[in-house]
Amino acid sequence: MKIGIRIPCYRKWCRGPEVRRIAECVEDLGFDSLWVQDHLVAPLGPPEEISVGGTSNFLKAGESAAAPAQPVSLFQYYAGDDWWLDPYAVWAFLAGVTSRVTLASDIITLPYRNPIVQAKMIGTIDQLSGGRLMIGTGTGHVEAESKALGIDFSKRGRMHDEYLRVIRTILSSEEAAFEGEFVSFGPLRTLIRPVQSPAPPFYTGGNGPRAIRRAIELGDGWLPNAADAEGLAKGIELLEATAKEMGRTELPRVAVSLPNRIRLATPSARAGSKPLMSAAEAIAELKAYEVIGADHVALGLLMPNVDVYIEQIEAFARDVLPAFR
Repeated sequence: MKIGIRIPCYRKWCRGPEVRRIAECVEDLGFDSLWVQDHLVAPLGPPEEISVGGTSNFLKAGESAAAPAQPVSLFQYYAGDDWWLDPYAVWAFLAGVTSRVTLASDIITLPYRNPIVQAKMIGTIDQLSGGRLMIGTGTGHVEAESKALGIDFSKRGRMHDEYLRVIRTILSSEEAAFEGEFVSFGPLRTLIRPVQSPAPPFYTGGNGPRAIRRAIELGDGWLPNAADAEGLAKGIELLEATAKEMGRTELPRVAVSLPNRIRLATPSARAGSKPLMSAAEAIAELKAYEVIGADHVALGLLMPNVDVYIEQIEAFARDVLPAFR
């Protein structure tokens, strides 16, 4: 199983020197990937207008609906000291300070940006990085953020699907045309080709049935946000059943976003809402995901500041990573 580390794009302490320090540490210590995340703005207003909807729970095959997680306020979701570096800009920065690791996302919210512009950025960064991009895509679950961007929140799923098709169309050929619900163009010259052919791999994010169908129909992989290994097992069960129903014989690869799952008991670590783990406990936790079928995980370790985060990364590389090599 491949293991990657999040760049804390959402922490105010994570600026240029810190991004470089984390990236070089992760690459030097033998991790497989670096992961970026995506939000553009955090709208203000009455609590009922700026709540953040929960993501869908996993289902067993044959179940018809999943209750979403309970919504939380925008302030609970973002926290008072959070901010968000732009993921495309961070990718470009990472391409310049690393040479080996995969540059991934968990996730980029595809409906937030024009797909033609995104295709240009993806193709450019894939070229500048030597073909190291792995794009995790999402639909978006912050209604107030979509509203600020002029996006009809009820249509974001269809936008996600169509934008994936547009981006693939542009990246895979020198000339392209497209006619859709939200985007129409062409014929035109695309003026960009990625190193990876016909395009970098796309892992579609989300836990619910629609996200799984999207991964099977349009993705190279599926990228759920897994609360635990048991939940992922339910998701993979549904993935297999849905792939069979849709006639896809080769299953999408499965990468898992685990932003809060692993907290190592290092000298500077302080326990919070999540308990601290020994290296043996972390290995057992991640082995459970590996056995179920995850082939890549994105980890966000304890990160109150850059020094603790580096300490966590170094301890993981020394005491946990060898178990997966």
